[in-house]
Amino acid sequence: MPINFIPKELKFFDYLNLQAENLMKAAGFFKDAVKDGVLDEAEIKKIHSLEHEGDTLAHEITDMLNRTFITPIDREDIYSLANNLDDVLDLLNAMAGRMHLYKLNPSDEHFAQFIDLIDQAAAALANAVKHMPDTKRQRRVLDYCIEVNRLENLGDSVRENAIGHLFETEKDPIMVIKWKEIYETAEGALDNCEHVAKVIESILVKNG
Repeated sequence: MPINFIPKELKFFDYLNLQAENLMKAAGFFKDAVKDGVLDEAEIKKIHSLEHEGDTLAHEITDMLNRTFITPIDREDIYSLANNLDDVLDLLNAMAGRMHLYKLNPSDEHFAQFIDLIDQAAAALANAVKHMPDTKRQRRVLDYCIEVNRLENLGDSVRENAIGHLFETEKDPIMVIKWKEIYETAEGALDNCEHVAKVIESILVKNG
């Protein structure tokens, strides 16, 4: 049985779609900054602005939940999806701020790999959320979720390689501490992307 969406309440998915697209935009901007090797004050402000926009969308979704009696899917699923999307963007914003604060080179090979994976995961999530209301594309939504899981697994390997290389080559213990924190934050962002994918998968199963 397809998901029984209530047309008049599709505004929830409009907002979730905006939130997922905002995350994808932030990840793409971050990736471009890393590619250019520039993460200065202007780039930090841009990422922070996108993070603030994501917060606003999450708050608006929560407000709608408080004002709406009937929702298209369980309200706790909507709340979880909105907040997990927001968590990913929060970590991107925190990571950008720490990179700037620690004066780290954004062109670091392993960090660039992480950002590329996060960018791909954000794009897959945006596509998954976009197609959720379409009962004819549930298989495609699941495929996007599976792709996010694959990217998270790759992130685990990147983290192991990155930290291993760091301990082997970096002689400054302060730099080791700084980069280890950044790598682990990047992995945390990918983990949260997987959490979003699992929420979407749960919604499909629950309403299938």
